[in-house]
Amino acid sequence: MKNWKRIFLIGGLVALSSQLYVNLFTDSFRISGAIVLLPVLLVTAGRDLSSLRICTVTAGLVFLLRFVLAFCGGSVAGEAAVRLLPNAVFYLCYGVLFCRLVPHPHMVSRRTLIPAIYVCDLASNLVELFLSEGAAFGEAFFPELLSLALIALARTLLGGGRLAAGTWYRALLRREEHEKRYRRLFLMTSDLKNEVYFMRKNSEEIESVMGNAYRLYEQLSDLEVPAEVKQLSLAIARDVHEIKKDYFRIIQGIEAEIAEEYDEKRMHFRDILRILETTTAQALGEAEASVRLDFHCGDDFQTQKHTALTAVLKNLVTNAVEAIEGAGGSGGVQVEERREGDEYLFIVSDDGPGIAPRHLPHIFQMGYSTKFDEKTGNIYRGVGLWGVRTAVEEQFGGSIEVASEPGEGAVFTLRIPAASLEEVQNENLHRGG
Repeated sequence: MKNWKRIFLIGGLVALSSQLYVNLFTDSFRISGAIVLLPVLLVTAGRDLSSLRICTVTAGLVFLLRFVLAFCGGSVAGEAAVRLLPNAVFYLCYGVLFCRLVPHPHMVSRRTLIPAIYVCDLASNLVELFLSEGAAFGEAFFPELLSLALIALARTLLGGGRLAAGTWYRALLRREEHEKRYRRLFLMTSDLKNEVYFMRKNSEEIESVMGNAYRLYEQLSDLEVPAEVKQLSLAIARDVHEIKKDYFRIIQGIEAEIAEEYDEKRMHFRDILRILETTTAQALGEAEASVRLDFHCGDDFQTQKHTALTAVLKNLVTNAVEAIEGAGGSGGVQVEERREGDEYLFIVSDDGPGIAPRHLPHIFQMGYSTKFDEKTGNIYRGVGLWGVRTAVEEQFGGSIEVASEPGEGAVFTLRIPAASLEEVQNENLHRGG
């Protein structure tokens, strides 16, 4: 039933567009714009349907529509039917030819489709003209044939152009969607790799706790303490060991997933900045009008440490945006990059509310945070800027500074050695390390 609804819908659209026509040679022979639309619908909306059924229904609807209009206009019913019958035959003939020349519309190539449309158009017009004019058609065959050939060519080019435009537009949408998925995947991977880095740092602390618990058990064994106390210290060491194993399994699982989903080795900084700007603008949504973004790449470079660099900049940009939005006003966030000597300079600034003097000395401390969730009342975990400083210093060998005045925004300045960003890492050592 659904198929028939689609068939009648296609036929109705073509029938309505068939009213856009011009008379050629005689008043009984019409050249309609519907034939530009028909092949487009046959290979798009009707590509999984029978082309012959579509054209048969179209022929009936075209005939019925024109007959009703002619009858309402005062024409005699019999004369109108005879005059309009060749128009319906045109679509029947078109359907028969199209089925033979394009048996599989859903998988036909443009190289095959375009000539087929031309043949169907020209041959069907010749049949219609022959039925309309009969013997009179033969007297001026060659001039009329040339005219029909040119008209068929023009309509084929229009129909083919419409199909090509549709194909290009769909490809554009697919490419845009692919780029969106790529950006989401890239940022997700950057965040996950950054988290894995800090998880590995925490695993060293877990190892230390386990070692201390076991040493405590050994020391208690030499003392006269209750047996249950000794067993408790041993149980703590054993439990921490199990936690450590689970922790490492989680890390390995995340790393394996990241390796399968995203394997980009090197990236240009301008691409990192473009992705960061685009995703920040998308996250802002309607608030984009009140928060201006200005990202500038002064000296481009390629780096293998793109995930860590992206995580650092994303954190700083997100903090700047949240500061402006939290103040309830409007403002701008700027990211500027340039090379100075043997270092790359990254400056992330905003004109938000700034950082209070009492908070400024502590913002890079682990666990320190001035933000909280207004809905839940929960304080943020305070690892963002601590993680930024740790990554800049340990992964890049660089430094980070902050300058801020209340009401005048904040400026974070990162200095990273060019050699650290541009170095070509040994993949085997990287994987083994």
